[in-house]
Parts: sequence; C-alpha cells; structure tokens
Amino acid sequence: MGYFHNMPIQNKQSIHLWVFNHDYNGISDQVAFFISVFKQHGYAVSVGYKPRNSALNVVIENFSAKTKEILVSFCQSRKKRVAIIMTEHLDFENEKIRIHGANLCEDNDYMHPATQLDRIRYLMDAFAYIRCFFVLGDLPELRNMSEMMPGIEVCTIPFPKFKFVSNNNNDELRVLNSDFLFTGVMTSYRSQIYKLLKSNGFSIICPEKFVSQKKRNEMNRSVKLILNIPQRSNWRWLSLMRIIAALRCGRATISLGTQDHSQIADCTYQLDIGNPEWLEILKDHADNWLQLYQKAYDNYISMAEEYERLNGFPHDMIEYWSITDHLSVK
Repeated sequence: MGYFHNMPIQNKQSIHLWVFNHDYNGISDQVAFFISVFKQHGYAVSVGYKPRNSALNVVIENFSAKTKEILVSFCQSRKKRVAIIMTEHLDFENEKIRIHGANLCEDNDYMHPATQLDRIRYLMDAFAYIRCFFVLGDLPELRNMSEMMPGIEVCTIPFPKFKFVSNNNNDELRVLNSDFLFTGVMTSYRSQIYKLLKSNGFSIICPEKFVSQKKRNEMNRSVKLILNIPQRSNWRWLSLMRIIAALRCGRATISLGTQDHSQIADCTYQLDIGNPEWLEILKDHADNWLQLYQKAYDNYISMAEEYERLNGFPHDMIEYWSITDHLSVK
C-alpha cells in the first residue's frame, strides 16, 4: 500500500506503528506526525496492519472488544508491551473521569456515551500491556492520567519540522475554488456556524466524511484558509492535527470561537465570534491569506523548536523499553 512507509535509519531502535484498529483515512494526520518526528530523531519507522516482533510497537487508542483481544494476545505471546498514542481529551479530576471536558457519559452529538465507555473500558483492559502513553505535541493534556492508570508514563512527542510552501505557482492560485475548507465531523453546533457563514456569502468546501490524505491535501490547496470549528460552543481545544496538516499544504487556520492557549495556538488565528465585527474580520483574513500563512508558518517553527528545547525527546524511555521488550538497541 502506497501510504505505508519503511525507512531504515542508522543507530536507533526500530519503531513500528501498528494501525490494525483504525481506518487509515481517520488517522492519516497522526501517522504523518508520528513518522515525521521519529524519522527526524533518527529512528527506523514502519507502519502496517500487523505487529512486528523485531520492533517496538506503537498503537493508536480506540479499541473494540475484538481489537483489544488482538492486542492482548500479541503482548502475552511475545512478552511485549506497547506505547499508545492518545487522541481524546481524557482527564481524571476530583476522582471522576472526564472526557472532552465533560462528565463521563454526558449525552452529546459528537461521541455517544456508550462509545465513551467502550473507549475507556477497553483501554483499561489493556493496562498490563501498556508501556507508556504518547501525546503528539501537547494535546490532549491527559490531566492526572497517572492517578487513573498508575505506573504508566505519559511522554510528549515534540512537533515535527517541515518546509515552507512558497505558494508561488500562479496556475494553482488562479483556480482557488473557495475561501475556506472545513473537514470535521458535523455536529449541531458546527452545522449552525456553517449555515451562518454560507448565509453571509462565504464560500466553503465541506466533504462531511473522511477523505484520503491525498484528497484532503488537494482540497487544502484549493482554498485560501482552513476553518477550525469546535464541536460545541464550550469546547476548549484547537484541532492540532488539522492545523498542522493545513500548514504542510501552505495554508493557515482560522478557528471560530475558541480561546485555546495550547502550543498550536501560536500559529492559529482564533476569532472571537462574540465580536459584532467578526464576519468582517473573517473576510479580511480571506483577503490576506498569503500573509497569514507566512506568519503562521514562522510561528509554528519557532514554537516547535522551543517546545522541543524545553521538553526534549523520550530517547531514554525508548532505550529502556527496548530492553524490557527483549530487543537489542542497534
């Protein structure tokens, strides 16, 4: 398969991203982030639907009863543990589990309460086989996760670097199809904002389903700016992966109605929709999209370098993990 990569690099342990429990189109941004940053730090990286006995195996959370059993069976038979990339905002506060900033099982139109329970239950069922949690960048925060699942380390993975996109292809710029692209799952709140924008004359592309990474990148490059619309009005976080994917394609992201202070906020334009002039400001952003991208890219690179300087890369943990997984470090 064309999107699977095998990149041998000297002097470091092999890392394998085992994606058996996901549709690739739903995790392509996480895969791109993971491959880029581990390759940039000297690791041999592979990606596939089966585990590798000769590598350290990393999986992305969200297990069913069946996929959890597959994971446990592999770990038991090979005496291994896995690192799990966490993607949902899962916290433990005041002795209660909270997901997406709300109490567990609170009804909403983004993730059904039964789905919330299953994600947490099957994660906990795999407790004995988890070496650590990986957070790509600084989100999700995973507040007090060590209290909920004692003994499991949370390791932050720094942001990958990538080249500036010059946007100097006049043929491409002449065929910009729309002002904005939005690719998130449509909730009731998002639908309200989307209809408001359309009624005010903004042109927006919205596929309303997962598309391939190649198709999404083509769509990114066919518009001026990418929109980030939170799942609900009180949603606290930016969509880190969407913003990085946009920057890779030479586009900045405008986030409507968020007040996030995470690292990715440094290279995102958060627009207060309580401001009576916000639609005019949005129009001005669309008119100046090239300058917005230049500034967002520069801010991203500065942020990524500073974040890594402060937080480092978990080389020591990976070296120790290779010993407990019975692998020799090259």
